[in-house]
This record gives sequence, C-alpha cells and structure tokens, in this order.
Amino acid sequence: MGIVIKDLSFSFNKLSIIESFSLEAKKKEIVLIKGRSGQGKSSLLNVISGLKKPDSGTITCNDVVFNSENIFLEPEKRNLGYVFQDFALFPHINAESNIKYAIPANDLNFFDKVVNTLNLNNHLQKMPYELSGGQQQRVAIARALLRRPSLLLLDEPFSNLDQDNKTCAQELIMTIINKLEIPCLLVSHELSTSDAFIINHEINLN
Repeated sequence: MGIVIKDLSFSFNKLSIIESFSLEAKKKEIVLIKGRSGQGKSSLLNVISGLKKPDSGTITCNDVVFNSENIFLEPEKRNLGYVFQDFALFPHINAESNIKYAIPANDLNFFDKVVNTLNLNNHLQKMPYELSGGQQQRVAIARALLRRPSLLLLDEPFSNLDQDNKTCAQELIMTIINKLEIPCLLVSHELSTSDAFIINHEINLN
C-alpha cells in the first residue's frame, strides 16, 4: 500500500517535461523530489493530483487507480492533501473557511489541534490578502492536513516560515503522516540537517 508511479510522461506545448518517471513510496514514507528550477517538480505534483493529464504511464495510490491508459480519476476523487507553492487560498473567504473547506463538520478537535500547533488562532478571521506569506503558508498546510488525505503532496511548504513555525509545521506533518499511515511527496530546497523531517528516499529530476 502507498503510491506507485510507473513510466509517467508529461509534455506541454510539445515540450517534454516529465519522461518515463517511476516512483514507489510506502505508507509513512517521505520522498524528497529535488532538481533545478524548470525540471518539472511542480508539474509532477500537478499530474499526480490530477490537475494535469499525463501523456502516458500509471499512478496508483492505495489500490486506487488515478491514471492508466483508460482511466483518469478526477482530482476531487483522489483524496489528496496538496500544499501549493503559491498557497492557492480562496481569496473570497477568510482563513478559517479556507482551512475548513471540504473537511467533515465533526472534525473540530482535529481542527483545534492543527490550528493551535500552527499558531493560527489569531488569524482565523482574516482574509488571505490580510495575511503574510508565512501565515498564508500555514493556512495552506492546515487545510491539506485536515482533509485526512491518503497522500500528501508538498510543494516548497516551508519557504516562507521562520524557524519556530517551520519546526512546528514539520513536527505536525510528521505526526499526521505516521498517524494516518500515508506517503508524502515533498518538493523542497529548504531542508537542512536540523529539520524535523525524516526523508526516506531522494529523487533528483535533473
């Protein structure tokens, strides 16, 4: 159980972005995806999430087929938690509504734990434009975790956080990955030996 990607290819405007990419991550494993800018790291996460369609290849997560020759599972049916590099918050609703978007109404204890850990209590009623970059990033992390996803996709999730909030976010994500027993695919240039994340595998797209 986990995620298995086989021979995945994706092109844009006839330019090959991802070519014959394969990956396997088991439950509770974190895979760090590295590479220079423009090497397809974010595109890879977008293909896995269903926001972009691959040219070929298969993606299976916990025995659910996301992509194959004859199957394309819609993004909303993939049960993913995705932290986008640009946060992708809904601009017309406040931070609390962003965090609670598409989560069960009876999950309030989990909501309180996540919000408290990420130091967001004083910012819940603010609109996204009233939040700093770091605050928006923490809202995006909270929203992704509260979905109780079967797979976590993180695209530069710590780039705007100070060290204290970075450590809190990393420890919370690690706890939830282990509690929910889910794999995590991480794109990051910000990790160091002092970070709380335990990387199981590294893949370089260069």
